[in-house]
Amino acid sequence: MLSQKQIASFNESTKRFNIWVGAVRSGKSYSSILRLVELLKNGPAGNVMIIGVNRDTIQRNVLLELYKFLGYSPPGTKVTETKLYGRNVYFVGAHDEGAVRRIQGSTLAIAYVDEITCIPEPFFKMLQSRLSVKGAQLLGTTNPEGPQHWFKKQYIDREKELDLISWHFTLDDNPSLDPVYVENLK
Repeated sequence: MLSQKQIASFNESTKRFNIWVGAVRSGKSYSSILRLVELLKNGPAGNVMIIGVNRDTIQRNVLLELYKFLGYSPPGTKVTETKLYGRNVYFVGAHDEGAVRRIQGSTLAIAYVDEITCIPEPFFKMLQSRLSVKGAQLLGTTNPEGPQHWFKKQYIDREKELDLISWHFTLDDNPSLDPVYVENLK
């Protein structure tokens, strides 16, 4: 079962940058990964990159859920690339600015970024330039950071100027959570 916000974010995520913002357990990752599956099947042709702080967080936060949707066992934690729906899919950790070198020269149709606000700004800027396939899209999740964070100021706050859409999720947007758990967290 999906919440109204999860359904809306899935249906409306057609911009160049599609950002799911919200607290832990708010349901943002679930709907963003559903969108990733749709793009893998029917999105613009080309390579895909799944990015997180490191390979372990990519596995835990993205690949376990993604492969559950696909009905396959996820790749091992040492695997850095695979094929899905005939596409090359690369897994890239971006814990520091040196990670920029890992994506230089890439040409991407789709990028999925787990926890964008934990990714270094120079890496994100380079990633943007790599999304050069016609119709390329970025899907990203993030927990709220302070009002002065570079991503909030340069992207979220400029949503109307950019080809960007974002959704702000709360615990109430995740219908799979036990109401007692939600109340205890609040």
